[in-house]
Amino acid sequence: MEFEDLDLNKDWKRLMYFFIRTTGKKPTTNTLLFLIGVNELGKGKKTFSKEEKQDLMHIATCKLLSLSGYYEWEGLDSEGWPHYKIVKSLPKLTLEEQEDLLKLHMIEYFEEQIHEERVREKNAKDVSHLKPIIKPKSSPSAEEDNTSHE
Repeated sequence: MEFEDLDLNKDWKRLMYFFIRTTGKKPTTNTLLFLIGVNELGKGKKTFSKEEKQDLMHIATCKLLSLSGYYEWEGLDSEGWPHYKIVKSLPKLTLEEQEDLLKLHMIEYFEEQIHEERVREKNAKDVSHLKPIIKPKSSPSAEEDNTSHE
C-alpha cells in the first residue's frame, strides 16, 4: 500500500504545526490516538487508568480504521464505551505502512473535527447586539475626558 501520492508528509507536518500552535507541544502518534479515544468516548476530561488509556487508544484505532471500512461502529456498552466490529481483514502491511495508514486517517479525523468546530462557531447565535448585564467600569482616563468637557 503506497501513500506517496497523497502528500502525507506535508499534511502530517501541517497537523503537527496545528497542535504546536494550539498546545505548545508536538504530539506523538500515541498522544493523538489517546486524544481521539477520549473524544470518541465523549465523557470529557477525567483521569484514566493505564488499562483505560490502552482501551482509548484501541477505540481510536478502530475509529480511524473505520474510515477505510475495516471496522464498523457497533454501539456503546453498558458503561458508555464505544465498540467496533471488524468487517474487513486488514491487508498485510509493513510497520511503516501501518503508521502511514493511521497518520492518513488522523489527518482526515482532525480536519473533520476542526471543520465541524468552525461550522459550530459560525452558526452560533450572534450576540453582538446584546447589552452587557454588568456595565464595564470606565477607565480613569475616560472619566477625565468626560469631566473636562463639562
